Amino acid sequence: MKEMRAAEVARAVNGQLAADGNIMIRSVSTDTRSLEPGCLFIALRGERFDGHDYIRDALDKGAVLVMAEKGAAIPDGVPAVLVEKTVQALGKLAEYHRSRFHIPVIAVTGSVGKTSTKEMIAATLSAGLKVHKTKGNFNNEIGLPLSVLELDDSHQAAVFEMGMRGFGEIDYLTRIVRPDIAVITNIGISHIERLGSRQNILKAKLEIIRGMQDDGVVLLNGDDELLSGLKGLLRQKTLFYGMDETCDIRASDLLSKGEEGISFSVQCPAWEHRFFVPAPGIHNVQNALAAISVAMTLEFDCETIEKGLLSYTGDRMRMNILDIDGIKVINDAYNAAPASVSSALRVLSEIGANRRKWAVLGDMLELGAWAEDAHREIGMQVAESGIDYLVGIGNLARWYVEGASDHGMPLEKTRLFENAEDAQNFISQNIAKGDVILFKGSRKMNLDLLADRIFGGKVTGASRNTEAQNK
Repeated sequence: MKEMRAAEVARAVNGQLAADGNIMIRSVSTDTRSLEPGCLFIALRGERFDGHDYIRDALDKGAVLVMAEKGAAIPDGVPAVLVEKTVQALGKLAEYHRSRFHIPVIAVTGSVGKTSTKEMIAATLSAGLKVHKTKGNFNNEIGLPLSVLELDDSHQAAVFEMGMRGFGEIDYLTRIVRPDIAVITNIGISHIERLGSRQNILKAKLEIIRGMQDDGVVLLNGDDELLSGLKGLLRQKTLFYGMDETCDIRASDLLSKGEEGISFSVQCPAWEHRFFVPAPGIHNVQNALAAISVAMTLEFDCETIEKGLLSYTGDRMRMNILDIDGIKVINDAYNAAPASVSSALRVLSEIGANRRKWAVLGDMLELGAWAEDAHREIGMQVAESGIDYLVGIGNLARWYVEGASDHGMPLEKTRLFENAEDAQNFISQNIAKGDVILFKGSRKMNLDLLADRIFGGKVTGASRNTEAQNK
């Protein structure tokens, strides 16, 4: 973090300073378990905790300043900045900190693929710049400001991910980040239970442009039917990437190399070049096109873009492919939406050619009235893809099984379980060397834990080790 004085912090958040204004802070923390000496500790209130209860612990561990809510009980003599609400003050402080930097800032949102696209953009830009990025999926009203506050003078570009569950959330985040370049990956049906329609999801995602200046650049997936309809409608320069022939940055001539990745040609008005992304599946071509479009906007040459793409490594639990005791394990258990499950099944079919294939699928949550149709369509894809075993887990998973059965998958090749624990014995007793198995479901379904139990803790542990080695 770029250092900041206590008086500066108070001004940025319109807070009341009860401390020496010359106290210098070198970092910001909301968690006493990971704070560093010299930090500002912000006491947040949650449903199950109150950060004000940990102020003394924070000071003992080296915090030099505390941000607390007015009226809260805090120890006497604590150097503090007092505010009305600490969550909103965290956002204000991040907004102020962002204003101290004059570097290209990229914001990424979309229904699926946000984190993978963010990681691919960061990897690509890192071939020419020192890039700061959102850690993991720190993409909400707490995680994103904390990521912004980690910016320091060594950074030459920043890539931030923005998530949302309803209207107004991305609007809040984008006004903190004020992106120069905005990327929207797609408009699916994640969170449709809350927003009611894909058109409303589009409206919520488009809040990202409210924090942009008129000279910003918006990059949209032109293969998405709703995003492609925005041509000529936004005040910022808008470019479309995808495989459709109308896209400004277009991929063609895709050549899969199995789990190693996929190569493709890219045409844009200025040049044509062939790239390779070391991640399987057509969906990763879409992610790569977003990264290429950002790099092109920042005037990177093709060779530098190519070098950056080759450095990309996946995120733990997002399409990690592991060999464990002769079995190929695809750990994609972080989250699930219809588009991402469909992509994962295509990867399973591709790398499992001529091998016995298992799809272990947990419920896709927050789909509301769309839930039955979405699960049945995935079941249909399982049947039509020639997958050998379908294991459905959860209350909604019965529609996977029914959809698969309706399209010709033998009933004896399917199993339905109420939870992940119940599925363990069946999979463990029937899986064999040479098989390929996919774990995919919404995060609450705990399929990563199921995979670890079946494979003796080697799945998430191996993913962490692979991620560390690739850094």
